[in-house]
Amino acid sequence: MKILFTRFPLESRYGGAEVQTLSLMQGLLKRRHAVAFLGSCPTLLHICWDNGIPAAELFIGAPPVSKYHALSFVWRKKKMQQKLETALDELHDIDAIVMLSLSEKILLTPLALKRGIRVIWLEHDGIGRWLTKNPWLPQLKEMAKSVTTVVVSDLSRDLYIDLGWPADRVESIPNGIDLERLQESLPTDEVHDLTERSGDTLHVGCIARLTKDKGIDLLIEAVIDLPQVTLTVVGSGREENFLRKLVEGNGLTDRVRIIPSVSSIGPFYRSLDAFILPSRTHDPFGLAAAEAMTLGIPTIMTDICGIARFLEAGKDAIVVRPDSSGALHEALRALLQRDKRAAIAHSGKCTAREKFSLEKMVDAYEEILVKN
Repeated sequence: MKILFTRFPLESRYGGAEVQTLSLMQGLLKRRHAVAFLGSCPTLLHICWDNGIPAAELFIGAPPVSKYHALSFVWRKKKMQQKLETALDELHDIDAIVMLSLSEKILLTPLALKRGIRVIWLEHDGIGRWLTKNPWLPQLKEMAKSVTTVVVSDLSRDLYIDLGWPADRVESIPNGIDLERLQESLPTDEVHDLTERSGDTLHVGCIARLTKDKGIDLLIEAVIDLPQVTLTVVGSGREENFLRKLVEGNGLTDRVRIIPSVSSIGPFYRSLDAFILPSRTHDPFGLAAAEAMTLGIPTIMTDICGIARFLEAGKDAIVVRPDSSGALHEALRALLQRDKRAAIAHSGKCTAREKFSLEKMVDAYEEILVKN
């Protein structure tokens, strides 16, 4: 099959959606499908170029995901659609298009369906006002009857069905973990820096955007009265200054640190005694939690994370209610027990490796792509 991936986002950053898109493209390539990318996402463009995947840059304008851009889309969409149609004319014998962002779902879907091209809408983003209050939602719901929408968890599937998507057109495929990506090594001095702590402390970590929806402030508040817990947060975002002031204001600078990135993700996970995903609003899957579990790191998450639906709470991971620093605090207290950590680490690792394998993910997408 010849499969085209498209993405025209409002902003671009390297995160779980990009990791999974690359993994999917590479998995399909290994199965002898022809894969290419078209879009304005600098992150995915460079990832494709660096990995030898054919990719073409095309700018069509901002997607209708903010109030201004949704209104201006009325007079912008004709020109945007013309650009997409011209790009489609230059491509030949495309069997399927996997669309990742809103612009092409609205504008390219009718063109593709008219030409007999199979359309897959891939939804990695959390559902928020950008969708529920979007004036183009009625049009999306109508087109959703003619495409296959793929979401990354049963939680997301339920939310899309509640919005009006037809249940028989929404498929849930959990993200797959690329174990090779987690085998990278760090320079010796960086490993030492990550793991340097006293033997009687609990080193916990989180990887997330520093935005309110990710709940990092709740996690910081949760460790205030746990002097034996140290916390490393990896991420960047608009809440960074607020979070740093929260750390300083509570006298936590010796136990809590925020760093923008690490050079290799696997060794960071292995430096932890526990991983926490404290999302306070809909988090479609939670790739970082799945990666940590795959490596045998006991994990805490909120029940608004899509991955929680695939797990047995209390056995595979500790699952708590969202938007509660107190719930996170109690979960951390539970993991101070070495036996508890070991039991959750073992069960979580077995479950993650069984349910979130890369091969299973590619199998599921391939079945959707090739079926008549």
